[in-house]
Amino acid sequence: MFGSDILDIVIGMVFVFLLLSLICSGLNEFLEVLVKNRARDLERGIRELVGDPENTTKFIDKVYNHGLVNSLFKGCYSADKKRNLPSYIPSANFALAVMDLVKNPPASGIKLPDNVRTAYAVFEARAAGDAAKLQASLEDWFNTAMDRVSGWYKRRAQWILAVLGLIVAVVGNADALHIARALSNDASLRKGLVAMAQARASQPLTPTAATPPSNAVASIGDAVPASTAQPAPTLSASAAQVQETVTAIESIDLPIGWHPSTPPLGESSFRHAVRAAPGAVKEHALGWLLTAIAASMGAPFWFDLVGKLVTVRSTLKPQTDNS
Repeated sequence: MFGSDILDIVIGMVFVFLLLSLICSGLNEFLEVLVKNRARDLERGIRELVGDPENTTKFIDKVYNHGLVNSLFKGCYSADKKRNLPSYIPSANFALAVMDLVKNPPASGIKLPDNVRTAYAVFEARAAGDAAKLQASLEDWFNTAMDRVSGWYKRRAQWILAVLGLIVAVVGNADALHIARALSNDASLRKGLVAMAQARASQPLTPTAATPPSNAVASIGDAVPASTAQPAPTLSASAAQVQETVTAIESIDLPIGWHPSTPPLGESSFRHAVRAAPGAVKEHALGWLLTAIAASMGAPFWFDLVGKLVTVRSTLKPQTDNS
C-alpha cells in the first residue's frame, strides 16, 4: 500500500504541474499572438534560407507578395511592418511561389539570391523535368530550414514559460513542496487528483498547448513534424485555455492561494502584507522555484508523463490491492 501511495503522490504532483503548465502555455500563446514573434521568426528564417539576410535582392518581397503567400495575410509585405505577416506558410505554397517566380519572373525582373539560384539548379537537374519532384525538393529544403526556426522559438518559449511559471507560482502561491506535503497527508486529495489525472489522460491535449503554431514553429516538447502546417492559436483560444484550467484548479481543494492573516488592530492590510512578505518569501521561495522549473518543461511533457504513470498504476494497482 505504501508504494501505491507514493505512486499516487507522484501522479498528483505531475497532474498539478500539467495544470499549471497549461496556464503558462496559454499565457505564452497569448503573448505570442500579441507581439507576433512567430511571424518575425518565420520571415527571418526565410531570409537566412535564401541567403539574403539583408534582403538586398528584394526576393523576400516578391515571395511574400506572391499570390500563394500573400493570401495568408492582409496587405503587402513591408520590412518595417512585420506584425501583419503570416505566422505560418505551408511548404507547398512556398515551393510553388519560388517555382513560379523563377519560371515566370515579374515584368520588372528578378534577382535570385545565391542560395536560391544554386539550390534551384541542383533540384531542377535532379528532377529531370518532373515538376512534382522539383516541388518536393523545394518543400524539403524549406522544411529543413524551418526546423532551425522551430529551435529559436522553443528556446525563447522555454525561458518565457519559466518566467511565467514563477509569476504564476508567486501570485497564486503555488508552492510545489507545500502541495507535495499536502498530498502525502491527505488521502482524499490524492484520490481526487488521481481520478482527474486518469480522466485527463484519456483526452487529447488542448490545441493551444499541443498543436504546432505553424509549419515552422512547434510547441515545447511537441513531436509533430515541422512540415505540418497549422495556424497559430488565437487570443480567444489562449484565453479559453487559461480560464478552463483555472476553473479545473478551483474545483480541486489544492493548498494554493494566499490566505492572509488578520492585521493587528490599527494596522492596514497593505502594511501588514508588506511586513509579512519577507517571511513568505523565505518560506515558499524553493517551492516557487520548483514550480517555475516544472512549468518551463511545457504542458506536452507533463501530459505524456501523466499518461505513462496512469498506465503504470492501472497495471500495478490490482496487485497492490491483493497483497
